[in-house]
Amino acid sequence: MMIKKMLIWYLLLSKRLFKKPSFWAVLLLAPLLTAGMTIVAEQDAYILRIAVYAEPSEDSLGEEIAGDLAEVDGVISYHLCSSEEELRREVALSQADAGYVIPSGLTEYLREYAAGRRSGLPYNGHLIRVVTNDDNIQLQLAREQFYSVLYPHLSLMIAEQFTLEQSEFADMDESDVRRSVKELYEELHVDESIFQYAHSGEEAPDDLDNVNYLTSPLRGMLSLFVLLSGLSSTLYLLKDRKAGMFNWVRYGYRGVFEWICILSGTAAGGGAAYLALFFSGTFTAWKEELLLMIMLVFAVTGFCGILSRLIRNMAVFGTCIPLAILISAVLSPVFAAFHGMMPVKILLPSYFYLNSLYSVRFRWWFFLYLLAVNIIYAVLQCSFLRKQKSL
Repeated sequence: MMIKKMLIWYLLLSKRLFKKPSFWAVLLLAPLLTAGMTIVAEQDAYILRIAVYAEPSEDSLGEEIAGDLAEVDGVISYHLCSSEEELRREVALSQADAGYVIPSGLTEYLREYAAGRRSGLPYNGHLIRVVTNDDNIQLQLAREQFYSVLYPHLSLMIAEQFTLEQSEFADMDESDVRRSVKELYEELHVDESIFQYAHSGEEAPDDLDNVNYLTSPLRGMLSLFVLLSGLSSTLYLLKDRKAGMFNWVRYGYRGVFEWICILSGTAAGGGAAYLALFFSGTFTAWKEELLLMIMLVFAVTGFCGILSRLIRNMAVFGTCIPLAILISAVLSPVFAAFHGMMPVKILLPSYFYLNSLYSVRFRWWFFLYLLAVNIIYAVLQCSFLRKQKSL
C-alpha cells in the first residue's frame, strides 16, 4: 500500500514538475550540450594553431618535418607558411598562436647538435626558432609534441655519432657507418602507436588514436547536469514548502513526500543524461550505464535532500547552486583529475559516479555513499519533524 502511494506521488509530482517551463529549459540542456559537442568534435577543432616554415634548402629533412607536423591530428593544428614574414604576420595578428622556423641544412645542424657542437647552431645556439606573443602551458606542451616529431631524426644522428666514436668502427668509412645505422633504424622502426588503452575488466581495449578529446568531458558534464536537475527540483520544493503547498501531507509521510519531490526532478535529469550518453558515442555497456545512472540519481536525491534541510532559505539555496556545480566540476574528474582535497571530494556524488565507470571498487563505495546520504537525509528529516511536533 505504501509503495503504491509513493508511486502515485511520484507520478503526480513528475507531472506537476513537467508543467514548469523553467524545468524544461533545464532538461533541454542535456541534448543541446551533447549535440553541440558532437558537432564540434566532427569539425576541425583545436586548442592551438601553430604556423610552420621550413627555410628553402637542398636538404629535404626540414620540409619533411614540416610536412609531418601538418599531418598531426589532435588538439594542436599545424599549417605551413610560404615565408618567415608570413609566419610572423600570422603570429602578430593572432591568426596563429605560435610559429616554428626550421633552418635550411637541418641534417647537418642535427649532427652538430648530436656531437655537442652547439655554438654553430643557426639561431643564437638554438636549433629551431620559436615565434610567439606569449609562452603559456599549451605552447609548452606543443613544443613537446614538436620534439616528438624531431626526436626520431635526432636520435638517429646521436646513434650515428656514438657509433663513429667507437674504436671498433674507426677503420670504416663514415658514410658506410651512417648508412648501416640508418638501415638498422629503418628495420626496427615502429610506425604504429605503442600505447594501448584499456580499463580493468575490459575485453577489447580502446584505441587511443580514436578517442576524441572534445567529447571525453561529456560524461562528467552530464553528471553535473543531473546534479543541476536535482538542485533545481529542490529549489522548487523550497518554494512550495514556503507557500505551504504540502501542509496537507501527514507529518509521518512528509519526509518521504519531499524526498519523492526531489527524486522526480533528478530522475528526469538522469533519463535525459542517459539518452544523451547513448547518442553521444561515449556510451559503454547499457546495463552498466543504466546501473550507474540510477545510482547517481539516488545519490543526487539524497545529497539535495540534505541541502534542503541544512539550507531552508530559497535565496541562499539559489546562490549555492552555481557554487555546488563549480566545486563538483573542479574536484570531480570532469576535465582533469586533481589530487588532494579528499574530504571535500567524498561529499560529491559526481566524484563517485565518474570514478565508478571502470572501477568495481568505486562502485561499492558509490553504493555506500548513496546509502549514507539518504540515511543522513532521513535522520535530519525525522529530527526536524520531532522539533515541529514539540512546538
